[in-house]
Amino acid sequence: MQFGIFLKSGVEVLHLGYQNTEANPWPIEHWKNNPGRWRLYIPAIREYISSMLADKKFGSSVESFLLILEIADFAKWGGPPAFTNSDGRVSYSPQNKSISSVGKIDWVEVQHLSPRQQLEAFRHATLNAISRISVQKRKPRDFDVDLFKGEISRILLDSKVSQFSRNSFLKK
Repeated sequence: MQFGIFLKSGVEVLHLGYQNTEANPWPIEHWKNNPGRWRLYIPAIREYISSMLADKKFGSSVESFLLILEIADFAKWGGPPAFTNSDGRVSYSPQNKSISSVGKIDWVEVQHLSPRQQLEAFRHATLNAISRISVQKRKPRDFDVDLFKGEISRILLDSKVSQFSRNSFLKK
């Protein structure tokens, strides 16, 4: 099973370690005046989950899952077109044997949390995104959503936050 993450975040979401990169749209004063940070490195989480799921199957109709992770101050942004509605979105492609679902994290609630607490918020958003698969009209017939959800939950609960930092990932 392949596991991917596509990150959509509001410009207000400050990612730890990005203040000195070219991708940073804010001056250093903004970083000093806004102490909240997203402390987890999404590529590290994606790689870890992918490696843990590499040899697992949850049915023949789905071979890849894409989590579309939205992190923003949704009260400021609202819904579409920038972000999905509060109920998220699920898309299933039988030809590609892939499914994608939106997971949402409210920046206001997580910006000052510890990395462990942010990982728990990530786990919760991911499990909610997976849960929505089973209530869709168009869903894969041969895909064990509960088994997949349980495995993702176990993987994230058993993980160490230190392996999801930007520095530890880039040192590999």
